[in-house]
Amino acid sequence: MTVNPQSRPSFGRALGETARLIGKLHRRALADLDSDFPTQMLLTLLKEKDVPLPIDEVAKELDQRMDLAEADTLRVLERAAAAGHVAYRPENSPATAELTEAGDDHFATVYAHSRKVTDAAFEGIDPAELNAALTVLLAAKERAAALA
Repeated sequence: MTVNPQSRPSFGRALGETARLIGKLHRRALADLDSDFPTQMLLTLLKEKDVPLPIDEVAKELDQRMDLAEADTLRVLERAAAAGHVAYRPENSPATAELTEAGDDHFATVYAHSRKVTDAAFEGIDPAELNAALTVLLAAKERAAALA
């Protein structure tokens, strides 16, 4: 990829614009399957953990991952439970949530579709360059976290 050095944006600007555009592709892919980003993040978390999680832990994780307030997390949980994707048990002590079989199937379908759509943005880019870019981003993330 050749970019004129005079018109080359700052790293921050390029990162922000790229994240915004790929995020737009991702949200559009989710909408194709009647899903949204908060629901996908909930399903991702439950898939990663693969055990019933206390709602407090779900709320904490979603707040860290995407700044989702606890009240919004509860609404996402209730919608996912109504759709049959999550077994939400507010009556348990502590209240818990876990992925259902239907939720696991839905997650797999949405994840595959989202990856197909967003991976198209990286098609044809040298894997070594992608790896180098990821290394830089992870180092910047670590340093930013230490400063936050």
